[in-house]
Formats: sequence, C-alpha cells, structure tokens
Amino acid sequence: MIDKLNKSHKIIVVAGGWSDEREISLLSGKNVYNCLKSNKYNVKFFNLKKNNIQKILQLKPDIIFNSLHGEYGEDGGLNSLAQKNKINISHSGAITSALCFNKRLLKKYLKKELNILSPNEIVEKNQIEYPVILKPNWGGSSKGICYLNNTKKLKKKINNTQNLIEEIVYGKELTVTVIENNKKIQALGVTEIEFSNKHYDYIAKYTKNKSFHFLPARISKLQYKFLMEISKEIFRVCNCKGIARIDFIMCNKNERIYFLEMNTHPGLTKLSLAPEQANYKGISYLNLLKKIINSSL
Repeated sequence: MIDKLNKSHKIIVVAGGWSDEREISLLSGKNVYNCLKSNKYNVKFFNLKKNNIQKILQLKPDIIFNSLHGEYGEDGGLNSLAQKNKINISHSGAITSALCFNKRLLKKYLKKELNILSPNEIVEKNQIEYPVILKPNWGGSSKGICYLNNTKKLKKKINNTQNLIEEIVYGKELTVTVIENNKKIQALGVTEIEFSNKHYDYIAKYTKNKSFHFLPARISKLQYKFLMEISKEIFRVCNCKGIARIDFIMCNKNERIYFLEMNTHPGLTKLSLAPEQANYKGISYLNLLKKIINSSL
C-alpha cells in the first residue's frame, strides 16, 4: 500500500446525521475516530445535525472521513459538498453514491451492464403471489423492511413509489466486502450469514449473538470464486472508491445467485462485516481505514 496519509493531515470524522441509521453511524464514526486518535493522527469527531452542516467547512479539514449512513451520507450529499469545496473525502463520489443508494435504479443498471440476476420487482399489485418483501427504495441496515403474506397487510404498509415490492428468494445470505487502493480493486472474502430471527433484520445485524458469520462461506469453490469476481466487477462498473459491501442470496432451490444490494458506506462497528473480512485477509482495522482514506487522496 502506498501511504499518502500522514499525521499532519487534519481529518474530520463525520457521523450521526438525521436518518433512521443515526445510531449505527455514530457507533461506526466513534470506532473510526478512536482508532485514528489512538494511533496519533490529527483527527476530530463531528456529530452532524441539520443545523451545523456548514461548520464542517469552517473547520477546514484536509480530509473528511464520511461515516454517515442513509440520507446525506450514502446518497452523496456530503460528498457533493466536499467536492464542490475541493476537500478530500472518503468513500465513493456523489454520483456513484446516489446511484447505489437507489435500489431500483442500481438493479436496472447492473442488469444492463453485467446481466446480473436480482429478485423480481412486482409492479402490478393485482398479480402478487404472497409472501413478498416490502423495502424502502432508499436506505440501509434493513430499516423499514417488512415480510408480508396478504393484501390487507400490504395496503397498510405501502405508501408510494419509494417502496419496492419484491419476490422472496429463500436461501443463503452472502456478502462480499470490496476495497480499492491505488486503483487496485480487492475482494476480501465471502461471508455466509445465519441469523436467529426469522429474517436478517436490523436487530439481527446489530445485536450480539443474533447473527452468525461463516467466513469463508460454506459454498463450493466455484461459487466462492464467482462471488469474488462479480463483486469486483460491480465495484468497477459503478465506479466505487474506497470500500463497498455487496449482498447476495443463493437460492435454496436451484443455487442461483441473486444480487440484493450494495452498500457504499458499510458499517465499521465492532460487529460489522467489513472489518471482520479485512481481518480475515490480514488487514488490521487501522490499515483498513488507511486504505479507505488513501483512495481519496
């Protein structure tokens, strides 16, 4: 790794925000801040709220580490502000972030570019075969996801085109973290996720002992290799930077692999998958952060 980051750089870790994922953002941001601080980097923590956005610019950072989840973070808002003001910022650029935050648009784009399978979206409400999954078109951490088995429940939950109704694919949940440094794209591993809840929801993701990770995933060598390669291709065609985590499911019936979504701001908490996969590859938490930051310099 060519390390362009030095300890004179003024780094601002921005976390919090106002989305449903504020709590996770703060946990990730604090983890990032504590690691950089303990290693003697010139770093400050910034708790973002709607009324203090401009204060980031007043701090005159050399680098913004974007630990925001959801609105203004993953959708490219903060990255757009930084780019306009010629400030280095971690993670993918504003356009890529906006694309990947929009689940419907991203699925269509990847189908066109790479012919990738994904669960069918149900457009005609009178042709629904239950059960189905209802999810927000924007957002992450499994917030707002519902599994519905009748029309009455669907009518209660659905409000507008900001929701996706998809067929449910039953199978193994699989995820791959991809990082980029000095224009070299690297997939870190394929993790298989089991969970004690009925579904892999917010509680299963962020509560200790509610989900279990198998790394490497219990799949064939051919399937493992395919997931590693296709994840790098997804990262590349979306023009991602720094880091992303890509989620798949392998159908129990036919072992077909379906793309679910991509997170350009994966969690960096102590329970998060990205640091776990980095550690599996022999990359320490500090070196993972340095790779993410270096990709912005």
